[in-house]
Amino acid sequence: MDWKTKEIVTVAMVGAVIGVLFTLMDFAYMPLSAVLGVVFMEITFGFYMLSPLVPMYIVRKPGAAVFGALVAALVNILLGSPYGIQLILANLLEGIAVEIGFFVVTKYKGTLANFAVSGILGALFVFARDFIVFYAMAFQSFMVPLLIVRILSAIFIGYLLTKLIVMALNKTGVTKSFACAQE
Repeated sequence: MDWKTKEIVTVAMVGAVIGVLFTLMDFAYMPLSAVLGVVFMEITFGFYMLSPLVPMYIVRKPGAAVFGALVAALVNILLGSPYGIQLILANLLEGIAVEIGFFVVTKYKGTLANFAVSGILGALFVFARDFIVFYAMAFQSFMVPLLIVRILSAIFIGYLLTKLIVMALNKTGVTKSFACAQE
């Protein structure tokens, strides 16, 4: 599929804005996780799935999720995220998950099933990375609840926030030439 200039610009702009939002969230994440605990903070995973979900839901072409996720990660890093290069890998994994979820299920229709498969895969892919990088030496009983909360967040919070963001963009007319505006 050929990409149009407006699609490239839209994905890049959406990714950049989400990268800024991620940076703001990054600075709130550490203090909140200290107060609320690791498992509860997994609720935020759906928020972090926005970088591949929103671009894919708008453009619905192969590569939109990975492109949007990588732009968001780059902006996040450039703005001083404390997580550094790990963001590139996490966002790439989330992007690949959304690419699979939107390709395999209903071929880029943007259904709840697309979001569910994308959310499950995104949570599993990034959890595997987190396990290898952060948890491998400390497997504990909190891992299963952590993964369950992460999956539920990726599906429901990712879906809800993506729908709300795209509805707001639809009202501005920014997305009028995309499939998401006709739903």
